[in-house]
Amino acid sequence: MKKHLIIIFIFFSISVFSQSNNIRDIAKEISNKSFRMSELLSFTNEKFTDSIDKAKFLYYWIGLNINYDYKLWEKKSSSIDFRKEYSYNYYPEQIFAKKVAVCLGYSKLYEWFMNELGIESTIVTGFIRDQRNHYIELESDSDFSHAWNAIKLNDQWMLVDTTWGTSLNEEVSDFYFDMPPERAIITHFPEKNIWQLLEKPLSLEEFNKSKFINPIWFKVGFSDIPKVKMDSQYYYFVFRSNPNEEWMVNLLYSVDNKEFHKLRELNKIVQEDYTILRFYKSIIPKKTYFKVNLYKLIGEVDYSLWYSDVINFKI
Repeated sequence: MKKHLIIIFIFFSISVFSQSNNIRDIAKEISNKSFRMSELLSFTNEKFTDSIDKAKFLYYWIGLNINYDYKLWEKKSSSIDFRKEYSYNYYPEQIFAKKVAVCLGYSKLYEWFMNELGIESTIVTGFIRDQRNHYIELESDSDFSHAWNAIKLNDQWMLVDTTWGTSLNEEVSDFYFDMPPERAIITHFPEKNIWQLLEKPLSLEEFNKSKFINPIWFKVGFSDIPKVKMDSQYYYFVFRSNPNEEWMVNLLYSVDNKEFHKLRELNKIVQEDYTILRFYKSIIPKKTYFKVNLYKLIGEVDYSLWYSDVINFKI
């Protein structure tokens, strides 16, 4: 009996994993087909029964079929032209027809689909940070204003960013559907604290003091948010070791957040499941910027820079 239960469990796990892949595959298969909005809804309802599968399918479909309107965004400095041309982003039918949008348009279109499916949805507005902008200043960072969605399934709110879900890197695009709140707050700072979905919401000051982490950190196998600890002599950059040993973490520092340098006398310590990068406090100024690059093992002994600016923070 126990053996049968194990087989059933394994089969169920594989089925769930395959189903997730199949949803994206189905979205890919029909991405070049011409649909009316009502026809796409009918297709969704015919193909899927679970609300979460429907929500995920339309997340994939939007990512595959709606392109970011870079030409419009370039006109932002010309307020008259920008406001006139921006207005289509308020109307889901126009977004669907044009197949382009900026973040508000992505959120409006996804909200429309969710409402039509009977899934409670709202648009969350706020600010984002990425490799270009690690710290948010409300008065000067209008270029980093953003909109995303919160949808309610099984009496639980989840966060969805269809704009960032357009990433060509499938591993990264998956991250933005049902973002865990403790990871969403790494990059997304909502205007209303309630949409952090955290028991203890962060203030803007706390947000800016926290680390910027590219989702690729988690996607290559690291499972936690690194911590910085210290004693009278050392700083310690501590993270749970990656079971995939082909990745090497490279920690650099800067005094101006522009030119980064290697840390002298940086020691790597492995203790049980954790990796610790230790360096002297005396070798860096009191205010210092740090970044993490990821190197990948190529062949048997050579490492190559694979992802840069994966983590940024300051102390």
